Amino acid sequence: MRTLLHNAILNDKAVDITLCDGLIDSVSTASCSPQSAALTEECASIDCSGLSVFPGLMNMHSHAPMTLFRGLGDDQPLDRWLNEYIWPAEQKLTDETVYQGTLQACREMLASGTTAFNDMYFHLPAMAQAVRDSGIRAQLGLNVFGDGNELDRLNTIMRECEGVRLSIAPHSVYTVSAKGLRRCADACVDLHLPMHIHMSETQKEVDDCLREHGCRPWEYLDRLGILDKLGPNIIAAHCLHLSGNEIRLIGDRRITCVHCPNSNLKLGSGYRFPMLELLDAGANVMLGTDGSASSNNLDMIEVMKTAALLQKGWRGDPTVVPAQQILTLATGGHTVAPGQPACLFLAPVRSVSDLVYATHGESVAMTLVDGKIVYRK
Repeated sequence: MRTLLHNAILNDKAVDITLCDGLIDSVSTASCSPQSAALTEECASIDCSGLSVFPGLMNMHSHAPMTLFRGLGDDQPLDRWLNEYIWPAEQKLTDETVYQGTLQACREMLASGTTAFNDMYFHLPAMAQAVRDSGIRAQLGLNVFGDGNELDRLNTIMRECEGVRLSIAPHSVYTVSAKGLRRCADACVDLHLPMHIHMSETQKEVDDCLREHGCRPWEYLDRLGILDKLGPNIIAAHCLHLSGNEIRLIGDRRITCVHCPNSNLKLGSGYRFPMLELLDAGANVMLGTDGSASSNNLDMIEVMKTAALLQKGWRGDPTVVPAQQILTLATGGHTVAPGQPACLFLAPVRSVSDLVYATHGESVAMTLVDGKIVYRK
């Protein structure tokens, strides 16, 4: 069955968009009526008058179950926030609470235009069930600490998460040993899975790495052979405190760096994310909210605005990172065009600039994943 989005606005023009088998089948000038636009085969028509259509947003770093911890430990530095508030609370989580927290996160993301998210956490089978129940796309990362004993259950977890994409997610260079990091990298290679990791989030992380290993965090991963082994299959959250050499190491391997501006600002981790330098070096840059305990919401439209304004502010240049560029980073480069995934959202705005600078997630009117309506206001 086909779906017709009739009279939606795309690039200031009224268009009809047909969806079929999870993909965008065609984009054409809007017809006078949905009946004349419908194909001869069965086609469900949706009137989208007054709504602009955009590619679905991708939240590339989240901890979905942390909707349960929204507001916990606010206004604390990262080290204290983790040790005194978050990690003790996480010890009390169960499969059921993780399922409920993830389901709430999925609903919140879908209602604000996010059609896919990349996560790292615990109780992955419970998370996978919430993903399946909500209809969102996701890649769930198995959180690893210490020497990587969590990997002993990886095959079982993969079976229990059937149908949902997985990654291996060593927490960071300061919570995972060299042995654990190597085990994670080897497992990624053996099972063809990406690695998701926090990197260079705070100056303290960099200073501690220099003191313990005699090099900076990315240089440490390079020394362990992980950058050459995994290359573009690394997704690194934060990446705030980088040297020129680290930017070169990241760019040469085409690694994905995920900017989480709201979380970084709230935790006082920093604000000078080297977006343009990373892009010039060849890295892939995307955006994320981080968990609801540090960003307090999962609104990727808000993230786009914050990220763009920060670049203009600290660089003293209002022309850098225009609205269209930040939308491209937030959607993984997807467009509304034939052959693209039918992962879309619609909102009552006139332009990309309005979307980025003048609205927020609550303005989203409809979200579709693989051609199916999963949220409608």
